[in-house]
Amino acid sequence: MELKFKVPEISCGHCKQTIESTIGSLDYVQKVDVDIENKLVSVDSNQVVDLSDFEKLLDDHGYTIEPTE
Repeated sequence: MELKFKVPEISCGHCKQTIESTIGSLDYVQKVDVDIENKLVSVDSNQVVDLSDFEKLLDDHGYTIEPTE
């Protein structure tokens, strides 16, 4: 399953690395890609996930999630 969402606080490579490593640490996540310019995160997983699965993890690092269209 692929899930995409925006993280308005993304501004640099450190943000990219933090988000990719945090979400990527979950067993069911296969791939995480962060697009700094568009503030977009794409997650591929081997199970159905909901944005709330990632909200708490990223909130602990000061990031918020906005659903995409």
